[in-house]
Amino acid sequence: MKRRHLLLLAPVAGLSACGNPPPPVPAGPDIAYSYLPQLRLNVASVDIDPEDPSSGPNDLGRMMSPSAAEAVRVMGRDRVAAFGNQNTARFVVSRASIAMERLPRQGGLFSGDPGERLVCVLAARLEIRDGNQRRLGFVEAEVRRTAPAESTNASRNSVASSLLRRSAFDLNTEFEFQVRRGLRDFLVEGDRAAPPPPGAVQREQL
Repeated sequence: MKRRHLLLLAPVAGLSACGNPPPPVPAGPDIAYSYLPQLRLNVASVDIDPEDPSSGPNDLGRMMSPSAAEAVRVMGRDRVAAFGNQNTARFVVSRASIAMERLPRQGGLFSGDPGERLVCVLAARLEIRDGNQRRLGFVEAEVRRTAPAESTNASRNSVASSLLRRSAFDLNTEFEFQVRRGLRDFLVEGDRAAPPPPGAVQREQL
């Protein structure tokens, strides 16, 4: 290949390398909850809402792999299971973002730059609805975690990935607590069959 041709190809290769950066490589184990016992509900089905909540233009959570919203949906798919014959559970991601936040200035006007931090907010809602879409019960869970922002993009992405993972696992703990407290009448514990819906008339054995 002639030298002139090689020189022409060099800028093109440089432009292709300057495209959209790949998602940050996850730092640590995959976000998954299949190793935990499922929260079995006395419902016929569980619907996972695929919609992402709205977020700001500088949301790092959308560029993660998985994204912040998908990390919350993984929790819904892995933890919530249908174990009944009527009603529907609906799992919604209500908040999912990782944003940059300026730290408050300390020490007056002439103090140094306080720097920035990453703020991760994750939230989910679980509703139980009957066949007429009447809401029979619901719970909400939310966590907010922070981490210092690094100066380089690579370091910042690594911190964001670790922050998302920690926030997702903390949300799982809070979510289970809220479900066991707010939807205990719909939980199916142990190996027994699904109980009748709350408020139903039960037949006695003669």
